[in-house]
Amino acid sequence: MTEVSIERLTKDYGSSRAVDGISIRIGEGEFVSLLGPSGCGKTTTLKMIAGFEDVSSGAIRFDGKDVVHVPAEKRDIGMVFQNYALFPHMTVAGNLAFGLEMRKVPKAEMRDRIAKVLDMVQLSSHADRYPRQLSGGQQQRVALARALVIEPKILLLDEPLANLDAKLREEMRVFIRDIQRRVGITTVYVTHDQAEAMTMSDRVVVMFGGRIAQCGSPSDIYERPASTEVAKFVGQVNLLPASVETVSGNGRYGVTSALGPAEVACDRALKQGETITLAVRPEGIEIATSGEGTAATVLSSYYSGSLMDYRLKLDAGTEIDVQTFPRHRFADGEQVKLIVPSDRYWVLEAVA
Repeated sequence: MTEVSIERLTKDYGSSRAVDGISIRIGEGEFVSLLGPSGCGKTTTLKMIAGFEDVSSGAIRFDGKDVVHVPAEKRDIGMVFQNYALFPHMTVAGNLAFGLEMRKVPKAEMRDRIAKVLDMVQLSSHADRYPRQLSGGQQQRVALARALVIEPKILLLDEPLANLDAKLREEMRVFIRDIQRRVGITTVYVTHDQAEAMTMSDRVVVMFGGRIAQCGSPSDIYERPASTEVAKFVGQVNLLPASVETVSGNGRYGVTSALGPAEVACDRALKQGETITLAVRPEGIEIATSGEGTAATVLSSYYSGSLMDYRLKLDAGTEIDVQTFPRHRFADGEQVKLIVPSDRYWVLEAVA
């Protein structure tokens, strides 16, 4: 297994900077996703790790060795592309054999490796088929097998599930993560899909404008985003101006927002009277028909099978998104109460 260290990495295209001095350490056997919108620099970063793009400045180290000037074919990486890039004139076995032949692997060992990897991706019976005879999911598994059969130090995947339908994407997330854990290979995965990053990764690196906005576990990124930009990009969120009313001195503060008073924790020091941005996810809000809580009116509701999504309007005029299980459904126009446990809030930037 290999450790990857990226140090102050930049990539310029003329006067435009696509990657702006990012630093990441990826541990041995770790699965790290680069997550962000189109144009944020995630694919460019992956291509620089692979050696397909020149580095403007900075270092890329594999187990401490700088590989910036090492050609792509000598970096010992396995790459899975968005369009799979299979050779259409070769069978499945032929596609897998290509990289082994380039490395002059003996034929007996080649047969053993191909058989082992095809069994791993559950395609042993498809060895003699051509890519055109395979479904999208099967082609994706062949691309993964081709990357793994050369036994690389690092596995790189560039939005490999983008061309699959929703159901197949869900299945392949589990499939890829299961294989990665079994093989134990250090993996860097590029995606703009938050669900992919959250379900598959040990850590997620959120990127905007060529820079890292936050790096952490999926739960850190979702439950405690470092900025409003991250909070908005990763899932739905309600953002509320709030005023700091009391300071307890132990990192807890009494605040008031359109959802009423609450006691919240914050790592940085806040001042009494300060205006902050308070955030709460839609699933962190409870709806009740009576009792204590903030009065609200149901504006609309959407049923998605396992969940109900509501848009509600508070008496103060603020609109709030709430997500619940559909055990009890609330009708449009119904008067309800909203309850938010204090631990469901977190504090984002102070408001100037």
